Amino acid sequence: MILRFWYIIGFAAVCLTPLLSPGAERTPDSQADTFSTIIQPIFQQNCVKCHGKQEKVAGEVNLFRLENPDQLVSTPETLKNIIEAVDSGYMPPESETPLSEKTRQQLVASLQVYLKKSIASADTLPATPIRRMNRFQYNNAVQDLFQLKVEVFSLPERMMREHENYFQPQTGKMPQQVKVGSRPLGKSQLIEKRLGGVAAFPQDLRAENGFDNRADHLSLSPLLLESFLRLSRSIVTSSDFNPKNCGIWKEFFASPSKGTTKAETQAIIEARLRKFLTRAFRRPASDELV
Repeated sequence: MILRFWYIIGFAAVCLTPLLSPGAERTPDSQADTFSTIIQPIFQQNCVKCHGKQEKVAGEVNLFRLENPDQLVSTPETLKNIIEAVDSGYMPPESETPLSEKTRQQLVASLQVYLKKSIASADTLPATPIRRMNRFQYNNAVQDLFQLKVEVFSLPERMMREHENYFQPQTGKMPQQVKVGSRPLGKSQLIEKRLGGVAAFPQDLRAENGFDNRADHLSLSPLLLESFLRLSRSIVTSSDFNPKNCGIWKEFFASPSKGTTKAETQAIIEARLRKFLTRAFRRPASDELV
């Protein structure tokens, strides 16, 4: 029961994957002025040879004339490109002395602080709506994450039906002909196997031309957020959520062997959550998140 409780908490966090950021970041206000202590010295030592010195300006980026942080903040697009070039190892080029990993991380972190300031001060950037999963995406994500052999919940709005199980991604190819159907509801959905006691959140509003995955139409009220949390709990506590229907049960939910110490159990939980969250976020889960 202890293991399942922690898995419920972990899964509830995954439900709103688009809203989460794996790892807290310090705000710009908590940072010291790193322009004169980190950014400018590194640029002068490693970058200005090609970017501004002796009138040589590669990529139209002049770092030699960079005298104060306001110049950085005033050009968010250029600043973003610099961060990407340094973080990816593209700069300095192979012909020049590379930055040490510590120096690279310091420079990227310092530049990101100014990029946030630049974005915050810009008034030309459009507001980005909060993104969340719609009912189709949520259903598919849960099925994939837990490798479920049954449906999570019924979707009356689902019309496209596949026949003869033609979709087999592992083969790397599609058949010459496929057979599909298009009909709402129907007997097949009424009798299909699904998790008992699990009800979907309200149907998403449709935008122009029937699309239901537009961020500006997918609201996230406090009540809807609560329904997401209730839904996640109802999934992992359903009587049909068991070793028979859950493909990752043995590697994720099975209790540790008898005689396992508390410390060993904690390590097992962390290892399982790390693997699960890495798959959910499609990138390595940070220690802080785990």
